[in-house]
Formats: sequence, C-alpha cells, structure tokens
Amino acid sequence: MTLLDDGPQAGPGTAPPVFRAAERIERALGCPFDPGSGMSLVGGVRADELEAEPVAAYEAAWEAGLHRHLVPVSEGGLLTSFESLSAVVRAVSRRDLAVSVGLGSTLLAATPVWIWGDAAQRARVAGQMLGRAWGTAGISEESAGSDLLATTTRAAPVAGGYVLDGEKWLVGNGRRSSFATVLAASDPSYGLFLLDFDALGGDGVKRLDKVRTHGLRGHDLSGFALSGCRVGDEALIGRPGRGIEMVSGMLQFTRTLVGAGSLGAADTALRIALRHARGRMLYGRPALAMAPVRSLLAGGFADLLVAECTELAAARGLDVARQRMALWSAVAKYVVPGLCVDTVDACGQVLSARAHLRQGVAGGAFQKLLRDVAVTPVFEGTELVQLDTVRAQLAGAARRRGAPAGLPLSLLFGFGDPAGSPAPRELRPSITFGGTDEVVGLLDGAVEELADDRELFTLARQILTVRDQTRQAFSRLGTARTSEAYETARRHCLVHAAACALHTWHQRRDTFGHLAADRAWLSLVLRRILTRLGLPTEPDPEAEEALVRRLEELDDADQAFSLVPLRLAPQHRDPAPRRS
Repeated sequence: MTLLDDGPQAGPGTAPPVFRAAERIERALGCPFDPGSGMSLVGGVRADELEAEPVAAYEAAWEAGLHRHLVPVSEGGLLTSFESLSAVVRAVSRRDLAVSVGLGSTLLAATPVWIWGDAAQRARVAGQMLGRAWGTAGISEESAGSDLLATTTRAAPVAGGYVLDGEKWLVGNGRRSSFATVLAASDPSYGLFLLDFDALGGDGVKRLDKVRTHGLRGHDLSGFALSGCRVGDEALIGRPGRGIEMVSGMLQFTRTLVGAGSLGAADTALRIALRHARGRMLYGRPALAMAPVRSLLAGGFADLLVAECTELAAARGLDVARQRMALWSAVAKYVVPGLCVDTVDACGQVLSARAHLRQGVAGGAFQKLLRDVAVTPVFEGTELVQLDTVRAQLAGAARRRGAPAGLPLSLLFGFGDPAGSPAPRELRPSITFGGTDEVVGLLDGAVEELADDRELFTLARQILTVRDQTRQAFSRLGTARTSEAYETARRHCLVHAAACALHTWHQRRDTFGHLAADRAWLSLVLRRILTRLGLPTEPDPEAEEALVRRLEELDDADQAFSLVPLRLAPQHRDPAPRRS
C-alpha cells in the first residue's frame, strides 16, 4: 500500500475518507516510539534537553507534506476540511507538540490572509508556506496580554504606505518567521498588516531573544521589535480599522485546533502509561492487574473521549456551522485542553515516580509531554478568556427556550460524512453568534432516547437539570462579570461537553462500531462530567473494566485511542517486563 492509497472503503471498523489524510501522515511519519523515526519521542526529548528546535522532526514534517495541509486548496494546498485538518494535527501532536505548535503559529499568521487578504497577498503567503517558510502572528505584547485594545504598536499612515513602530512579544516563530501579520493601532482604528520579513531585509525589524519556558522548549517563542519599519499600502489586510474584528475571527479557527494538539498528546500519554502498567511487575503480577491502576487508566480514557467528542464537533462546526464558532470555539478551547491535561495527570499517577524521570520509560518522554501539554490551556487565550467569551455570548440569549431550528444534529455530529467546507474567505467568521447553544439546546431529545437504559437515562437527566440551572442563572445575571457568572460559564462548558458525548453516541455508534458502540465509555463520561459539576455519582466498575480492555485492544491493533477507527503507523514495542 502506497502513501497515496486510501485503503479499504469506509464502513464499521474503518476510518471515513475525511480521516484518511491523518492515516497517510501516520504512515509517513512512522511510529513515535521507534527511535529511528524522524519524529520520534526520544528525538524530541534530546532537542528539549538542549532547548533547541527539533530539526529532524521538522524535516520529517516537511517530507510528509504537513505544511501543505495549512494552505487551502484554492491557494494550491491540501486544506479542504477543518475536520480533516484536526485529525492531521492530532497525528503530529502524538509525536511532538513543539512541532504542531510551530506549524500552528504559521497557520495563525496565515488565517487572516486566507480570509480577508487580496489575491496578491494570498498568493505571496501561499508561495512562502508551500516553500516551507514560517509565519508569526504579531498580536501579543508584554503589557497588553489578552487585551487587544491595549495594543501599543502603531502604524502611522505616510505617503504610499505606513510606518510601524512597536514590539510584539511571546509570539510563536518570532525569530525564524519569513512573514508576519501584525495588529497595530492606526487610522481610523486598529489594522492588521502583512509584513514580508524576507523582502524587508531587516530594515526596521529586530528579532528578540527566545523566551525560556518550562514546556515546549523546542518551540521558537520569542518576538520582534519594529522601529521605523516602512511598508506599502499593499501591506494592509482587508478594510482599514477592522484589525480587532479580524483577530477575533481568526482565533476561532486556531482555538479549535489547539484541542486537536492536546488530544494527540493525551493519546501518547495513555499509551505510555498503559504499556508501563502491562509490563511493570509488582508483587508477582503486572501493575495493570491492580484495581487503582485500572481505574486511573479508565478515567483518563473517558476524559480523552469526551474531549474528543467536543473537539470533533467544534472542528466539524468550522466546516458546516461556521457562524456559530464565536461561541463553540471558546467552549472547545476551554474544555478540550483541560480534559486532556487531566488525562495526562492520571497517566502520571500510573507511572508514579517514573513520570518525572528524564530517562527510562519511553526514553523519558513522559516528563516532556507532561510539561508540554500543560501549556495548551493557555494558547490562543487563557481559560478565563474563554469563559468570559462564553459568558458574553450566552448572556444575551439566556431567555430563549426550546430546541433551535436550522442545524440538524446528523450534520454536526456526522463525523466523517462528506460535508462541503467553504474556503475561509467564502464564509467569514462572525465575532458574535447571538443565539443559544444548539448543542445544549437539543439535549432533551438525546436524553429521552436513553429511556430504555435506566442507568444512563438517570445520569443524563442530571446533566439536563444543570443545563436548565445555567439558563436561569444567565437570565438572572445578565452581562455582569461576577464570580458566579464565570462559574456559570464553566458549568455550561461541561454541559456542552456531555451533550457532545450524548449526540455522538446517538449519531455515530452504529457507524464507527466497536468502542463507539460500547455503552461503557458513555457511562464513565457522564459520571466524570457530573463529578466536575459537583454531583458525584456511584462508580461503575464494570464500565471501567470494559474501557481498560478496549485500551489494550486498540493498542494491540495499532489504532488510535479514539472513537474513530483510525489506523496508526505500525507500533514499535519493547515487550520486556520490568520487575520491582
């Protein structure tokens, strides 16, 4: 089978065509546990120890054509679907988050060009990216943080163009980028400007030092300073004065994809912990035989699966419901990285002291992964920023009732089904949605469909009760920025995640089969969401046992720890048991 061969046709147990690009990337990159692969875990650890770019991993990424997936087909690339791109990002992140973050920083810089740029700007950036160039989004400033209105960089109009002055800090690819999109105060308001660093030749541009970080040490997190940097009129992206709007819109795409990176890291963490528990001999038997170890792995897997349901819905939303992403991207950005961090933490408990060693299990990769994934909740806006967005979006729609019309659940949760995805510029994002959260609004029907399963029905009814409580709270609180308002937004995000799991169960279990059809995962997901909502439930030992068995089966079959039956690169294993 060649790398261009899609393999078997879609059906139960095989990935739908939209996920085949991720399977091709998997085969091209090889197994991350194989020290000889270009993007191996041990290679990432070596680069991390030196705080250096993982050069070999980036070379493997270029050879696999990852950069082409960041460029829309209309501009000569391979980007046809954000659902597909999400799966590709997850595959890369299974190996090294530093690589996917570097590529993601380039995508962040390019996204406003794809959406609002003119033909010349799009062609220039596409040519650079297809030629393996880096991009940087010059949005963040040291004194401004997430407050875009506090931006101090200035673009002063002059004859034939603008002169830019200011400093951008804590931006990805700041030192190695060939082009940048820069937010600057201008007339009549903030504007977004496309800078071609290669063409400027260093005039008016000073690269800032790389910032030393706890995690993602191989990523170029740095900045640049502009002093009397002159650009032509053609540098302005879109209409004058629309910079804040454009930044808010482009973040909806990249916020959503951060979750895919978190899922990839969580998959690898689970694989490391599972293999350790299977091979680690304690008291004459494998550590996996111990009930607390099995419970930790099952809980971590359940957290990963509900995160996946939320991420898949958000990524597909970019394709089929883009106007709703002002809300859903913020919900997904809050939910998915946080759940994945919890999964990795559970795996750390399984590994115990070995979770902190820079050698041994998986070449010492877990300690790097633990540090790397901890940063993902901060990317593209912190958790508080996301909760503020959710609060603001829902406050105005809190009095609405009933199931909103216009978005069939079979479309949003038809993961893998063919669905037209407009090119970014063909359907531009909206800063506000203004409507209710339909995923949560349509929860009543999903709960009623569980009536024949009394246990699941009882759990789901509690989720429904919390949904109604959050609606009432938003109606009462209005637009107030109180602690209660943020807590209500947090609870809504968790209800949204539970709703995504329920809708996925009803829409995809017969299509994906096997794990997706096993009620065990839904039982644990609902229980763990309820616990996070302050409503702890009785444990389900049978479901935990079933989920651990599924983990073992998926690992043995070289498949992703996913509801989607996604084939991985043939896995490299060390079967030797380790005794205490």
